[in-house]
Amino acid sequence: MELLERLLFGSESLWGGGVAHSVMILALVIALGIMLGKVKIAGVSLGVTGILFVGIAFSYFGMNIDEHLMHFLKEFGLILFVYSIGLQVGPGFFSSFRKGGITLNKLAVLVVALGVVTTVALYYVTGLPMTTMVGVMSGAVTNTPGLGAAQQAFSDLHAGADAPDIATGYALAYPLGVIGAILTLLALRYLLRIDVRQEEEAAGLGTDVLKDLTTRRISVEICNPAVEGKSISGIRRLALRDFVVSRICRPGEAPELADAATTLRCGDRILLVAAPKDAERLFGNSLKRLNHPNLIPIFIGIALGVVLGSISFWIPGVPQPVKLGLAGGPLIVAILIGRYGPYYRLITYTTMSANLMLREVGISLFLAGVGLGAGEDFVPTLVAGGYVWIAYGAVITIVPLLLAGLFGRFYYKLNYYTLIGVLSGASTNPPALAYSTEQTTSDAPSVGYATVYPLSMFLRVLAAQLLILIFG
Repeated sequence: MELLERLLFGSESLWGGGVAHSVMILALVIALGIMLGKVKIAGVSLGVTGILFVGIAFSYFGMNIDEHLMHFLKEFGLILFVYSIGLQVGPGFFSSFRKGGITLNKLAVLVVALGVVTTVALYYVTGLPMTTMVGVMSGAVTNTPGLGAAQQAFSDLHAGADAPDIATGYALAYPLGVIGAILTLLALRYLLRIDVRQEEEAAGLGTDVLKDLTTRRISVEICNPAVEGKSISGIRRLALRDFVVSRICRPGEAPELADAATTLRCGDRILLVAAPKDAERLFGNSLKRLNHPNLIPIFIGIALGVVLGSISFWIPGVPQPVKLGLAGGPLIVAILIGRYGPYYRLITYTTMSANLMLREVGISLFLAGVGLGAGEDFVPTLVAGGYVWIAYGAVITIVPLLLAGLFGRFYYKLNYYTLIGVLSGASTNPPALAYSTEQTTSDAPSVGYATVYPLSMFLRVLAAQLLILIFG
């Protein structure tokens, strides 16, 4: 029993100064947290956020780690997490603002804005500190980078001090943030009197703004001798792909209309319209699977992101200078490198498995550090009335989604499955996306989610920081 106590609570003679003990506690928190996150209740699980709750439990019972080590691992984990997200969404970030994407992103901005307005309203009504309300807001929309950004902003504002109530508010609001979002999407189905069969057919045909996101217009120059002399209809039969060639420009001639009987020759330039999966399979866009991740752009990008995040700038009406911090700086640099790196011969591609590994390690370290730092105050806060924060979180979850859902349906005439995908993405809520995709065989929820997720993530991080800097 004495040995177990020394293992869990630490012993300087046994652990050589406490680093080994800290690493062991950290590893246990992450492993047990991931196990807890896999447990499903009514089909809903905590996911990686289970690490946060295990960390709170360990800390509450006195099993903690070295304070300086915890601070470093938490911040470094946050950097890895947001940077890997930036690399993933970077290539498609700016293309999401095309015609159809603009409409969907407008709706996502509305969701974020309504969430911020609701948070500020509750701040004035309840009299709670803004640190608490930002934590509740981040938990209500399951946005962990927002939690990290808020903590970083508070630390910068108060000379390195921490605000445990940010993490406590996040932890209390998170579970109902997941469940509340799914229940709201379900409620919209009945409030809007959705005809499931009709919406399914419409989603498959792309009858709303989604059609602008599911087709591509590309200019192609014919270079393959095998195409020489073949008609467009013949190529379509051989390729077994759906595409349309609307214009053709032969060398030295003016552009002209093309039809199924038009023959193609090397040197011709054609305007081709097709779904991404058909254009790519016909003309080639396969990714080269690399055996080793490219670490140079990762660590150069992190260094540049930290520099960018440390630069102060003023926003009119904000009493304190604003910094992008360790969440915003690396996120922006990663988006820019992911989008423009290839133009400067910088290999930014990493395999999906490598990106997910980087992201999961980062978020695990961050959540473990947050949980271990918030555990001492969690139960006392809950007993002293913190349970009311759960209700506040539910309001922040449900009201914006409900209002934006009704607006998106009646004003933008969005298909229901596109709509719930956009609302899930605007909430940066993967469980809500999982629920949405289970409701239909179409890709509409996934396309809607992916279109608005990058901008929504950026706005969530920025909003959390601004609320702390203005009110905190």
